[in-house]
Amino acid sequence: MQTLTVSCPACGGTYEGRLTNRFVTCEYCGTRYALGKDALEAMGFVDADGDGFSDNDPAAKAEYEADDNSDPMYQFARDVCEKFLRAADKSSFASSNKILKGLGLTAGDDIYLIHDDTMFKSGKNGFAITREGLYCREMGEKSAHFVSWSDYAAGDKPLLEDAYIRQDGVSVCYFTDDSDVRDIRLTRLYERLYYHAKKVM
Repeated sequence: MQTLTVSCPACGGTYEGRLTNRFVTCEYCGTRYALGKDALEAMGFVDADGDGFSDNDPAAKAEYEADDNSDPMYQFARDVCEKFLRAADKSSFASSNKILKGLGLTAGDDIYLIHDDTMFKSGKNGFAITREGLYCREMGEKSAHFVSWSDYAAGDKPLLEDAYIRQDGVSVCYFTDDSDVRDIRLTRLYERLYYHAKKVM
């Protein structure tokens, strides 16, 4: 990947280095911003056909296209979450009565991935991926919101915004534990879920 120099839109501080995704966090003021089209193209991300995948990274697109269309959504979600967890720090994705209550879930629900994002594990914010769809409770919200798989399929592609993955302005994931996990692995997981939902719902 090519080394770039980009300027922070908030303070003008420059970042110079190798970039692996479209987001940069300014080391001077902490502002997180998305790279524009010119910067993306300079780092080799070209999307001439507008499908959301870099034309120079056919492997990523092939992974999504290879997903079996015959898998029901709940089965696909379960399988990709299990694969995600095999390489994850399990302590970040441990269930508890508090996070279940905070998200409006019960121990009897089919939950494939869950995360309590509070410092003292009070269950007041976090997210879950379940058989029925996606639950997320942002910091300061009184209750979680729910996005069904059919609603997820009908919306726009989810995008990473700071500590959130959002779809059409609604948070489907809130994760502050590890920015590398969030910015790459969780974002990719939510994209895979989205593209599969569009195929089967």
